[in-house]
Amino acid sequence: MKLFTKYSRINIIASILALVLGSAVYYFAIRYILVRQLDDTLKIEEAEILSHVKYSDQLPEPANYRDQVISYTPTQKGVSRQFMDITRPDPRHRHEDRPFRQLLFSVSSGGQLYNISVSKSEMETEDLLEWIMLITAGVILLLLGTLFLANRLLLRRIWQPFYQTLDGLHRFNLTSRTPPSFAPTDIEEFRDLQAAVGEMTAKILKDYEMLKNFADNASHEMQTPLAIINSKLDLMIQNPALGEQHLRQVQDMYDAVGRLSKLNQSLLLLTKIENNQFVLADHLPLAPLIGKKIHQFEDLLRSRRLSVETELGPGQIRMNAFLCDILLNNLLSNAIRHNLDEGRVTIRLQNSSFLIGNTGPALHFDPLTIFDRFTKGSHSDGTGLGLAIAKQICDNYGYTLHYSYLESMHWVEIRFPASSPEPLS
Repeated sequence: MKLFTKYSRINIIASILALVLGSAVYYFAIRYILVRQLDDTLKIEEAEILSHVKYSDQLPEPANYRDQVISYTPTQKGVSRQFMDITRPDPRHRHEDRPFRQLLFSVSSGGQLYNISVSKSEMETEDLLEWIMLITAGVILLLLGTLFLANRLLLRRIWQPFYQTLDGLHRFNLTSRTPPSFAPTDIEEFRDLQAAVGEMTAKILKDYEMLKNFADNASHEMQTPLAIINSKLDLMIQNPALGEQHLRQVQDMYDAVGRLSKLNQSLLLLTKIENNQFVLADHLPLAPLIGKKIHQFEDLLRSRRLSVETELGPGQIRMNAFLCDILLNNLLSNAIRHNLDEGRVTIRLQNSSFLIGNTGPALHFDPLTIFDRFTKGSHSDGTGLGLAIAKQICDNYGYTLHYSYLESMHWVEIRFPASSPEPLS
């Protein structure tokens, strides 16, 4: 849920609760005031009756009107003065009752004690309350409508700089080396946010450039001494004066330098992939590329006596051609290197996936770490970066790389949508 939508929803709900609660308080407050006014009217009637009895020692004539009823009841015991709400039959509609406010008190006249009841109809009060509540309900609906429109129109405009800043961050790309631009705003918090984002992206660009230069320089500087060591070892191996023991030692150093050179190239490639330095991407048909790659590994497949089973559909992938070649090369070489002699390699290509499998024993380590750097089998002479590079390539293009082991077969699957996404940046 978006922040604007959540804020609007909470604001509307809080406003409704506040208005409903306020309306209830308003209703009871108005009713209390109206009832007190009605009680004052009853007190006036009481004062007139008491005044009439005082001067004439007689009760005034009882009254039975539609809105007012005065009645006298002889009694031996008086009642305490009190107000109460009662109902009486409607003179016009006997089957209906009408609400009345009644004042009950006692008075002595002509040597007789009477309980006097003075009642006035509350119909006008109820009608007035209904009109007040209808008007209040209309005002509440108007306020809620105004609040909703204000949230939809005014607040959306207020939050526009925030969404522009967010959009700038989404479009920010390290490879373009261009910091995001923001629209000017007069809201201080958004200006602070834009300033913080600008400082952050500038530092990211600076760090990225430093890291890229370091990787390039380190790779370049390491290649020169490695090449010199390699050439010197070549000369030493060809020296007939060396004994067999020294030749084995030189050969071990030669192999170690070769692995170091491969490791250097792999780490440099991995760094370049992580930094999105391979920007160009094309729609590549995988079937001919897989066939070409199998042909390149034909001698190695023959030397290991491996059989290859292929089911190649018309699958396509959107990727940089160089990275696609590395991806296929790493997956196929991994399937060959970790295979059994006289084993088999199975390759399946569909519109939504590419699957490659090889025979072999189960892993002796956690399968969840198979795509981590420097994770390799004990019988492997690789750098431990092949599958890590493949995973990084797939991550950059939004594809899913999945490993499973089923029926003595290791399976590595790339799942990609029919419409391949742009590289992530």
